[in-house]
Amino acid sequence: MLDCQLQSCLPDHSRENGIASRLGRVPLVAKYEMALPNLLFMKQKAGAFGLSRGGTIVDEIVLHGTESLGTETQSLDYLSSANKDNHSTHYWIGRTQGLLYSITPEEKLTYHAGNPKKHPTVKDHNPRSIGIEMYQIDPAKARKAGGKPDFSDWQYDTVVQLVYDICDRRKIKRSMVVAHGAINPIDRADPQGFDWDRFKEGLYFLSFRMGAAMGADYFLLD
Repeated sequence: MLDCQLQSCLPDHSRENGIASRLGRVPLVAKYEMALPNLLFMKQKAGAFGLSRGGTIVDEIVLHGTESLGTETQSLDYLSSANKDNHSTHYWIGRTQGLLYSITPEEKLTYHAGNPKKHPTVKDHNPRSIGIEMYQIDPAKARKAGGKPDFSDWQYDTVVQLVYDICDRRKIKRSMVVAHGAINPIDRADPQGFDWDRFKEGLYFLSFRMGAAMGADYFLLD
């Protein structure tokens, strides 16, 4: 009964991208999803920008910090709206426990990692990448209040599980998970305050556990 309940709770993005069909049997689906419990909280909020990738292979994941002046709700609503900045994402992770949304289908290009100011040394990564936004108060505002930019335990755990899931399904190398600021250092610095060592360690150990439990195909590529 538990297996059936877990299968019915699979996030839509997982069903659409073939987890259930690839694993085949319900017990394997349940084992996979039980190792990634935060993904069972995923909800859908349709975005306004989803375009064809034109045949480009997805081989990169870009992590973002929203650097928001508003609330979590305002951030999510903005990124899923037809905003004047043409800015969206594929996934959004709130700071609060349980907040995780799919906005743009993975197979669609959306505007999250481009080069809108046309810098000659910056490339447009939108066609090749999946974007994950993590809600964060504007770092300047946090510093002014005497704090520093950071992310919650929920966000670290969730981004590790989500990145594992995407990398596993699409055979994306761990080395191809990058910061927005790394691909556009002229305009962006996000995700500011993100602990990359913590993230990479979490992703490595999740990959190890999944490979040991389910077979060699579930170790992520380096």
